[in-house]
Amino acid sequence: MTWPEISIDDFPHRRDDEPSSLRQDIIDELSDHFACALNRELLKNPDEATAKQRVLNQFGDPLKIARQLWLEAMKEKIMSQRIMTGISAVMAVCCIAVVGIAWSMMQRSERVNQSMLEQLAVMADRPVPAATTNLDQQFLKQMEVMMQKQIAQADSSSGAMNPVSFQLVQEEESGKPAVGFSGTLTKISAGDGDFELNAVSDENGQLDFGRLPWGKYQMNLRAPWNGHLNTLNFSTLPGRKYEDTIVCPAGVPEDVSVEFQVKWPAQPADENFYLLCDFRHVEPNAPTKEYYLQVVQSFMKNSAWPYLFWTYKRDLNQELTRGRGVFLIDVKKMQVAPCPITAEGDYENIDLQKLVWQPTAKMLQGEHFRPAIYLLRKSELAKLSELNSITTIETLTRSENRLDLNKDGKPYFGIIISPFEQFQIEPQLLKSLDKKNSTPAKQIHGYRENRPDAVSHYSSRKDQPNVWEINIPDLFPITQESGSSNKSF
Repeated sequence: MTWPEISIDDFPHRRDDEPSSLRQDIIDELSDHFACALNRELLKNPDEATAKQRVLNQFGDPLKIARQLWLEAMKEKIMSQRIMTGISAVMAVCCIAVVGIAWSMMQRSERVNQSMLEQLAVMADRPVPAATTNLDQQFLKQMEVMMQKQIAQADSSSGAMNPVSFQLVQEEESGKPAVGFSGTLTKISAGDGDFELNAVSDENGQLDFGRLPWGKYQMNLRAPWNGHLNTLNFSTLPGRKYEDTIVCPAGVPEDVSVEFQVKWPAQPADENFYLLCDFRHVEPNAPTKEYYLQVVQSFMKNSAWPYLFWTYKRDLNQELTRGRGVFLIDVKKMQVAPCPITAEGDYENIDLQKLVWQPTAKMLQGEHFRPAIYLLRKSELAKLSELNSITTIETLTRSENRLDLNKDGKPYFGIIISPFEQFQIEPQLLKSLDKKNSTPAKQIHGYRENRPDAVSHYSSRKDQPNVWEINIPDLFPITQESGSSNKSF
């Protein structure tokens, strides 16, 4: 079993209104974060027990965190159920009280009407002075003003509004105020009561949306630079103000040095191989290719949202940043060089003599997702521009104990690609794959690992040595057991 050991049975008793996949989603997300943290600690100290203990000291008991995440996900439904039960009880009591009050008022009204009729009968026999008529008019005007005041007070009390605000801080809950962050708050309701508000954090880090009606809300938060926070959902209760703290990054992610280490037990000894790692993303629906780099910075806190994920996107369409995020790695010498890129962001043919090799590469601080990895022979570097015309790759994908065939389109995140020479596959395995797939395999040029112990990201930080380990399974040829004991990257 993977670490930490959390099962579906460790959660509270299952509720009828609970989503069927909620518990497994929480376990998968929490396991991924603990695994990433353990990998970082193992880089500092190879002792696994010590590394696990440091992760537990940093994050806390994974079981408690899992239960807290479950409670946060179900809090709204649990609270709504309790509120509806309370409202039903209050409504029943109110109905009984209203019936009693109405009956009492009817009895009193009958007595008052009878008394007024008797007085009117007496007054009808007496002459009415002009001065008395003026006094009656003044009295009626005063009564009208008093009634209008009472109606206004009733309206204001029935629509009670609650303050909603956030304290934004840098890096940690005790950090400095985060100034200039813009937030968009959306009211979510079943009817037509939705609305949207915008606010900017002031010099004290206060993001104040004023007084709002109670209910369900959704907030999006953006940094003064090109960064945004994952969408936050929360609910406010009648008669209670809503306040919380949001941990924000202090500024644009810095560049840090990252060393690449390639582990390939089955590497052919008679050839020089290179890895081209492309970390770039492509902006969807753009009229032309617009490339950007993306990293995620995560912050922990002990309130409504245990994990806060800030995503930063660096535009690569400017001259100074166009070549960022694409590296060529010499597998034997363990050196890295920036890969030449055209003005349109396409690959260029490579002349090894013109490259500037370094032991490390500059990458953004934060969590990186797996790049597309092109496995190239030395002779293939001179025709690298041919990669620009490739749009889809036929890929062999391994998930736990099964292999599948897929066709992947750009960007090829997490795939090892042999663009110019197809992977060799054991005939018996190829026959088995063709038998269970509607479309037979023709030319396999890509290999992807989707197993939990092979799928990983990498977090580069400025306060630690950054070593990104790339593990390549046996691809010459691919058998049913290929890569069974090797992580891909």
